Amino acid sequence: MITTHNDALIQRYGTFLVAPPDSRKLADTAPFGLEVTWHIDPLRAASGPFLDLLQTLDGLTFGPEGMPMDKWVFYDCSELPGFIYGFATPADELSADERTLFGVPDGYTGPVPLSMYIAIPMIEQGAWFGHNLASLNRVLPHRDLHHMGTITKALALICYRVERFVGATQWTSKALYIHTKFGPLDLLTTYTPAHSIHETLTYAFDVTDNALRTAFGDPSASLTRPEPDRHLASDDVAQMKTMQASLESGERFVLCGAAHQDGDRLMHPIMAPA
Repeated sequence: MITTHNDALIQRYGTFLVAPPDSRKLADTAPFGLEVTWHIDPLRAASGPFLDLLQTLDGLTFGPEGMPMDKWVFYDCSELPGFIYGFATPADELSADERTLFGVPDGYTGPVPLSMYIAIPMIEQGAWFGHNLASLNRVLPHRDLHHMGTITKALALICYRVERFVGATQWTSKALYIHTKFGPLDLLTTYTPAHSIHETLTYAFDVTDNALRTAFGDPSASLTRPEPDRHLASDDVAQMKTMQASLESGERFVLCGAAHQDGDRLMHPIMAPA
């Protein structure tokens, strides 16, 4: 079994995988030896209550200021073409306040999701696009769910057998530091008019055993990170546009690691490879 930043998560909670039966055959349903506890088939009506709880998880994680997904987005863009993986707990192990928070239906005894990672396969062989990472670490602090987002994503990448990972998020995202735990990120866009939020970066990295173990917190693993030659403020739209123009002219940029706070500004370390 893998060593993580929070082994109690693996010991205390089960995991789920949402996928149609034919897709499930392609997954690694025991990533790092951790067997999936609950297999959820979106084609079955009985899965409805759990899938509703996934939407609640999304709302609890991101709140009204986020980009909540309609149910049809879950179904059309996640449950059918991709996978959803995460940690969960049986409904009867929730407190009364937690049942109210989730809106758990009376009589429901199935799993209640505490985290999820959604990814969708791309046309390129072995490449997947990350669609959504949600964790109740901040919402349920009494449960000690620290590092749940990172551990969920790492296990999901193994479950989905991802070789090349592509993601998109905002420069101001609180979760961006999680993605940098997997190593230096190749920047594909720094300013993205195709997205609803233009101040979005698109990034990619190769999924390796070392990268996954490092993200988990395995003390036997480590990654070499390049030294930045510049920093991008999360509100510096002009620099985002300048870097985007450079990318489109053939230059490369790498996000070296997590951002740091400089006064009231969030600064991202970036390097332009020679």
